[in-house]
Amino acid sequence: MRYYRKKTMDALRNENKRLKERINLILDSPEGKEYKRRKAREYYREYREKNKDKIREYQREYAKI
Repeated sequence: MRYYRKKTMDALRNENKRLKERINLILDSPEGKEYKRRKAREYYREYREKNKDKIREYQREYAKI
């Protein structure tokens, strides 16, 4: 029984490695780099919109120093 579970876990680990390699291959391509840049811009835009008051307060405090 233990051997079966070990084989299953090894197979899952190998599949996980293959998928990570495939994702990295895609993200390292020019399209993947543009995708990451676009997602980061969207995330920061949403963050700035949601935390507009906090950011403004921080800027005021920073300007005093």
